[in-house]
Formats: sequence, structure tokens, C-alpha cells
Amino acid sequence: MDDVRDDAKGSGYRRIEVLTGPGRRRTWSDDDKARIVSETLQPGVVVTEVARRWQVCPQQ
Repeated sequence: MDDVRDDAKGSGYRRIEVLTGPGRRRTWSDDDKARIVSETLQPGVVVTEVARRWQVCPQQ
């Protein structure tokens, strides 16, 4: 089993750490919430695009 680990070390494998974003919840003002919702209610607007712009999931 040690042989396998030694081979992996010699072949260029490295440990990486993935940071996914802030570790806390965001707080939204009532004005921001209203702005986001009103954007989604405009004719022809795609909710996913609005969510992406505001960096939230469409289900939120």
C-alpha cells in the first residue's frame, strides 16, 4: 500500500484546497430584496439571469 502512495507522490499529484466562497450568510436589505423581485417580474426577463447577476440561486 505504501508503494501506491509513493508512486502517486512521484508522478506530480498534489493536494489542493477548494474555497467555495464566504463562510457566512448574506443579509439583504428590504430595498435589495424588492429590487431583485421587481426585476424578475418584468416582461421577457429570465429569472435565472437575474439570480446569476445577484449571485443567488433561482430557487431562493
